[in-house]
Amino acid sequence: MMERIRQFIYSLFFALTLGCSFSAYAGMPGPYWLVFLDISEEPYQDGQKLLIDLRKMASLPDGKREYCFMCGGEDADRDVDVLYLYSTPVGLSVEELRKAVKGDDAAKRKMQSVLNKFEDSKGHGVDGLLIYDHQPGKVTIYTMDKKVGSKLTTESKEVKSKLLHSSLDKLLEDAAGKLDRPV
Repeated sequence: MMERIRQFIYSLFFALTLGCSFSAYAGMPGPYWLVFLDISEEPYQDGQKLLIDLRKMASLPDGKREYCFMCGGEDADRDVDVLYLYSTPVGLSVEELRKAVKGDDAAKRKMQSVLNKFEDSKGHGVDGLLIYDHQPGKVTIYTMDKKVGSKLTTESKEVKSKLLHSSLDKLLEDAAGKLDRPV
């Protein structure tokens, strides 16, 4: 009888431990599906190259950040599952996005409409768009939600010439965290 009680207690403890470890992920929307576009003017168009380098890394080389949000590398458990970087949804326009970040509401709504309607060949949409804008002395990431009419949000960092990979990663993580994603 005591052996059965002991087995029951161990089983109960195991089930509670297992349940608690899974409950940390309950209600989370899962990995991000993002679009990235660099709208910078010449000679500041370095965003795509920096992000391509970052996606190839398994971890950050400069030691400024222990955690890497955008790194793809060999890690199978990514925060950003799909990143449209080389090709973007048809209809997104650098010129329209430049207008949108300068306050043109019609341009913003037009671009949000493209994001909202986009589905890949498997029927997956995207969570939103991260817009990279490098101006002299400053890099700004604009977050564009796919919800038509939502406001753009920003994350910025002052730079002398270009961002470190760790700084870009932190900016992108903070910007993506502002997206309204359904659970």
